[in-house]
Amino acid sequence: MEQDVFKKFLHKYLKGHGFTKVKSKYYLKGNKFTCMIDLQRSYYGPTYYINYTFFLGEFENPNDIIQDNMETYSPNVGSRFYFTEKDKYSCDYLDYDEEKLKALLDKNLAERIIPPFEQGKKYLKEHFGTLYTSFLLDERVVPFLED
Repeated sequence: MEQDVFKKFLHKYLKGHGFTKVKSKYYLKGNKFTCMIDLQRSYYGPTYYINYTFFLGEFENPNDIIQDNMETYSPNVGSRFYFTEKDKYSCDYLDYDEEKLKALLDKNLAERIIPPFEQGKKYLKEHFGTLYTSFLLDERVVPFLED
């Protein structure tokens, strides 16, 4: 699959799952968190990483999420989608057709994105350190997982 086809397919797929696109990122509001999905292009070949982040707290819109300063960065947990049985986190889009890519996206959504929307922040807390990590200090994140 070519890069433009990959990006269009991903856009249609995420929109079909309720995400809204704001600039280059996709957002879905949950109860006391907002999920963001973004693409990170690799400099080393025809590869993307699909990152997901759950920003903890109440946000009316994505512009309320602070992502520009480590001191005020909105508390969050997240990781990356995986693309092989061996947990390869990069998507070499030339290797996929729409059917194969959809199956992998479905698996990632079912295991990593949908459960917090069904079970709440409790799921994020239970899987913090495994499915979800944070680059912020734990003491900045854990209190937001408690309530």
